[in-house]
Amino acid sequence: MQPPSWSERERRQALRGIRTILMASVLFGTMAVCVRVACREMSPSQVAFVRFSGSLLVLLALRRGRSLRPRPGNLRHVLLRGLLGAGAILLYYRGIRGAGAGLATLLTNTYPVFTTLFATTLMGERFDARLGTALALSVAGIATVLGPGVTAGGEALRGGGSALAAAVLSGAAVATARQLRLSEGAFLITTYFMAVGAAVTAPTLLPGLPALSLRLLLALGGVVLTSVGGQVLLHEGLGFAPATLGSLAAATSVVTASALEAAVLGEHLGVQSLAGACLLIAAVGLALGRR
Repeated sequence: MQPPSWSERERRQALRGIRTILMASVLFGTMAVCVRVACREMSPSQVAFVRFSGSLLVLLALRRGRSLRPRPGNLRHVLLRGLLGAGAILLYYRGIRGAGAGLATLLTNTYPVFTTLFATTLMGERFDARLGTALALSVAGIATVLGPGVTAGGEALRGGGSALAAAVLSGAAVATARQLRLSEGAFLITTYFMAVGAAVTAPTLLPGLPALSLRLLLALGGVVLTSVGGQVLLHEGLGFAPATLGSLAAATSVVTASALEAAVLGEHLGVQSLAGACLLIAAVGLALGRR
């Protein structure tokens, strides 16, 4: 029996969501480069705290005192989304320290696989061969983009395990956010995410902060602004696109990160990166065109 086709309205909504999430992926890719620059002078966990707390202040200022009370029954879910996201980021940063940026990013960006697992088994989203092929293309694209830069060291196994755990939590976070968007706004979900993340990472300030150079301040400012914009756009897009599609679109952030590293940090952008970008875009298109 053939699965039911999307209606024209569903397809238009999904396209709207994907366009929004692709814009978010550009900001997330930019944020990754800012994080890399900031981590030259500050520990990754402290950079994460600045990301969360700075983003929270921006969001509170933008809300101008409007209510932050979730709908009845949703409080534990918005807190869960915050914990999942904060845990994923901390594990990802730990993976970078142990396994290197290339391998950690490669493993963490396999999260569309786990998003699909959660969304299809717990949320009733459809799975078919076309989506499975799209997931395979996405993982292949990420591996192709990052392949030349992946290195392994003495702590690679431990760091790789942290990065893979981050992928699992990221997949659960995206699926949870999609479910929340059926009844909550993007701003509220993002605000709780940042608040929980700030609380979780606050103890990292106890050892003290490094000297604040101009370069560090500019990098941290970039982290905060791109984090706010990217997270709000991601949550907004998940109100229209299924979690499976949304995660595939968000994973294209690795393309922006690689391109900016080449343009700003002088790293080589080779044919592999361009080929990987094509695979990632093809994965999104294939999943969007399925029945």
